[in-house]
Amino acid sequence: MRFTAENLETFVKFMKEKLLNKHISHPFFYASNSIFFHLSGKDDHRFVISLDDTDPRFYTATHSIDGRGQDSRFLDQFQKEVGNAYIIDMECAEKNKIVKFSLTIINSVYKEEARNMYFEMIPHHANLIVTDADDKIIVSYRPGDFTDARPLYRGMTYSYPPMGNFKHEENGFDSNEYLKYCLSKETEISARRKKDRFGHVITALKAKEKSLARKIIVLQNEIEDAKTHLDDSRFGDAIYICYGEIKDGAKSFEYEGKTIKLDPLKSLPKNAEKYYKNAKKAKQTIAYGEENILKTEEELQNISSALKQVLAADEEGLEVLEKDLGLSKKTGKKRKDGFDSLSLATLPYQVEYKGTHILYGKTSKQNDCLTFLFATSKNHMWLHIMGDSGSHVVIKKDDATADEIRVAAEIALINSHREDGEVMYTLRRNVRKGNVPGQAIVKVFESIRIDNISNTTKDLLITSTRMDVSK
Repeated sequence: MRFTAENLETFVKFMKEKLLNKHISHPFFYASNSIFFHLSGKDDHRFVISLDDTDPRFYTATHSIDGRGQDSRFLDQFQKEVGNAYIIDMECAEKNKIVKFSLTIINSVYKEEARNMYFEMIPHHANLIVTDADDKIIVSYRPGDFTDARPLYRGMTYSYPPMGNFKHEENGFDSNEYLKYCLSKETEISARRKKDRFGHVITALKAKEKSLARKIIVLQNEIEDAKTHLDDSRFGDAIYICYGEIKDGAKSFEYEGKTIKLDPLKSLPKNAEKYYKNAKKAKQTIAYGEENILKTEEELQNISSALKQVLAADEEGLEVLEKDLGLSKKTGKKRKDGFDSLSLATLPYQVEYKGTHILYGKTSKQNDCLTFLFATSKNHMWLHIMGDSGSHVVIKKDDATADEIRVAAEIALINSHREDGEVMYTLRRNVRKGNVPGQAIVKVFESIRIDNISNTTKDLLITSTRMDVSK
């Protein structure tokens, strides 16, 4: 969306109603280029500054997002200076796509101090600078170098950058529409955060996938080459059959219309032995290659499935299972990338009942992946048999009907090897991960008693398939 200097002035006026006389607190880098603040007040609960070079922006959101922030020396100082600031004013600075936020903070001796926060929304040069009341720089996201025309180091006086060649024109800008646009870009922020945190896993899995695919091609080529030597034993036999007719030092001889090559430096028995060895080696290569291709194809399927699962999983789900899956970024020689933790075997199952997808796991790993990796929507219904270990079941929709809950409860019983029993159900938001694989902790729930499992549900399970993580 094109964003002119006039647009910014209009948007700042619009945002004043949302931000003035509000506290912004607990800033953290949700992604490497986006800072999230908690925002006081009844309506909006989050304030965002995105330092995206191609599209710098700031906005508010009604829903809050909690998450572990990324480590940053800048943020440590930034949080110290404006970690609980009060916005008293905001304005456009010199029509240069710079927004100045006038703040009040409480210092370490509990006295009020003034702070200025400059958000330079300049494409390819986005920056965030905090200054004191005299505009002395305290911290800068991009301080630059001392050789720059405008270094932004601590203690220097802040100055505006040279006026950019920005378009100054009205283009039917609507602040509400622009706010919707900013909110729509949050999927990109989430993807960026996921890449920041788990990009090493995705890169490693892609590299492994590529390596395995290349290995299969190499094995196939070796098999095809070996097939050309399967008849070499016949050539060895031919040497003995034509033994008396082959001249000493001959480089080849004719047999049954074929030219059989010889090594003139070796005796005829040695030449025959070489052909016999080639034939034996060819049979071994083919047998080994075919067996190895099957193993490699299985490994490739598991790696490809693991990659799809990581790409499809919510960042929240990856965070919950980060330790169990070995997804943490390690340094040093030993590093786990979760290769063995995610595979085809960890994919849960799904059935479709009257247009609604019901998902379930059969093993502890499938249960974990279902509940904590894929089914992280807080308003989806989660089910489990009462008082024992068993299958996790999720109705993949908001506001599940009583009929859908009954069918899902029956599925929970069937996959927990029960004919009847009581099944708990609750919203996914009420489910926490336990300390062992497959364990879930639920404190708030309702229950349903199933005395007879319907044939409809039994027949439904016959149509079950593995969960398609690409959708």
